[in-house]
Amino acid sequence: MCDAFVSPPSLLILKKLPISSCPNRSTKSTIRSKYPIIHASVNQNHSNRWSLHGKTALVTGGTRGIGRAIVEELAGHGVIVHTCARNESELNSCLKGWLDEGFEITGSVCDVSSQRDREKLMDDVSRLFGGKLYILVNNVGTNIRKPMVELTSEEFSTMMSTNFESVFHICQLAHPFLKASRAGSVVFTSSVSAFVSLKSMTLQGATKGAINQLTKNLACEWGKDDIRSNAVAPWYIKTSMVEQVLSNKEYVKEVLHCTPLGRLGNPNEVSSLVAFLCMPASSYITGQIICVDGGMSVNGFYPRHG
Repeated sequence: MCDAFVSPPSLLILKKLPISSCPNRSTKSTIRSKYPIIHASVNQNHSNRWSLHGKTALVTGGTRGIGRAIVEELAGHGVIVHTCARNESELNSCLKGWLDEGFEITGSVCDVSSQRDREKLMDDVSRLFGGKLYILVNNVGTNIRKPMVELTSEEFSTMMSTNFESVFHICQLAHPFLKASRAGSVVFTSSVSAFVSLKSMTLQGATKGAINQLTKNLACEWGKDDIRSNAVAPWYIKTSMVEQVLSNKEYVKEVLHCTPLGRLGNPNEVSSLVAFLCMPASSYITGQIICVDGGMSVNGFYPRHG
């Protein structure tokens, strides 16, 4: 709570200038010429709040779907990005394409379910970025669609190690680098399955629920280190991961029926939120899980027609 209210420079300017009944460009020019220093500082402040230029980022699983959209979104904002993927040829193909587009993106071959691979990945990140990391996007995740009683112990281990253990360990390894930046931002890719029950996704929902709680705990535990922690929780997004499921037209009808916006999401509708959560403009937002779901998670029983 503040003891006194101080008007921002833009409001102070308006108080000092006569109000025209028909503001036009000449009025703006008068403002700029009369208060050039204040106007310049306001512009600079605005630019800095919405800029990620020169920041460093690690995005796991960045060659497909939402992960690729996040890599390209951040790189488009001037971020120097390192990503990883299991498939070396796919990674190399993406890196070549990004290089041709002028993006500053490097990559490591890494299976995040392997402890050794995770440690090597973070060694690469430390070396590339001089021990300072501003952004960590824990994006890798998988799903095995089966009723709970049909899941094997091996499938359980695969889901837990890929979706949660890897995320937990990478955060541990990344902590000193995020702390060194003095403005770290961690973003997790969660899912609406952590909020509502979805068919054949009991275990996946449990792993994403664990991520949601980790998001909240890190926001509290790491706040003193100037590290923010947030998560995005998508519904069905048009990616290769869900192509097979969405090839069932009847199922797609069910999906659209319980989605107020009546359509599937696009990867860039998730990546734009991730970028915002990494910007100085969101500097007071931490511990939040934000659904990107066309309204699905707030829909109790409100069927769509037409």
